[in-house]
Amino acid sequence: MEKIDIKTLQRMQIETLKEVDRICGKNSITYYFIGGSLIGAVRHKGFIPWDDDIDIAMMRPDYEKFTEICKEELSEKYFLQTYETDRFFYQSMARICILGTFIDEKYSEHLKFNKSVYFDIFPLDKIPEDKEEQKKHANAIRRIDKLIFLKSCYIYDRGFLNYKLIGKKIVQKILNPISFPFLMDKREKIIRQFEDSNSELVCSTASRYSYEKQIHEASRFGKPYYMDFEGEKYPAPADWEGYLKQLYGDYMKLPPEEKRKPEHDAYFL
Repeated sequence: MEKIDIKTLQRMQIETLKEVDRICGKNSITYYFIGGSLIGAVRHKGFIPWDDDIDIAMMRPDYEKFTEICKEELSEKYFLQTYETDRFFYQSMARICILGTFIDEKYSEHLKFNKSVYFDIFPLDKIPEDKEEQKKHANAIRRIDKLIFLKSCYIYDRGFLNYKLIGKKIVQKILNPISFPFLMDKREKIIRQFEDSNSELVCSTASRYSYEKQIHEASRFGKPYYMDFEGEKYPAPADWEGYLKQLYGDYMKLPPEEKRKPEHDAYFL
């Protein structure tokens, strides 16, 4: 394998973004820059210098439309990864995988899903407006996520004499009769149970951030506000500042120098 340097990786992500943008433009699908990609647009007018991926979000109806259209229209250079197209994939989101590449994630190296360099697409789902209902919904998601976590047997820390790894392997064996698709179907039903409601709140439940931190008024996204990103204009949430402040606080502040590095090692196959 040949390691991919950060600048090449970013150029590949831009090519992927252009393919996503092409499909969305052709089919009247709205998407938004979120997360580190939005910070990059605001703070750097492009990638955060050490960032190695792009994150976007879509309201659930647009997300469903996009993933369906990709089955026919996505370039053969890519693979649309969801739990439905990749039976070992463990996320309630979609990824556009760049074929012919490999990304090294130690914690999931034992799992069999596609490990190509990826571009993340998060669905935004309606959630209840009532605080007690939100708590019940969040707890239901956490319970199913715990089962998925145990089934996956993530290896972040092996522990002294591998005791943590051994314990995780035992639990994984116990959960063997339960398939990933079964658990992911269950999670999908939980996160989408309010999609026919009149709620004005949405949440990105596949995010690394907590349910509570990801609760937004749907109007915060609204009509996209176009920002400069690597020499082109791309859509951001209408209230991009409110979004960033809620998630990051002082989003213009740079992290400590030791954290200014890519999250993953990526390779050409």
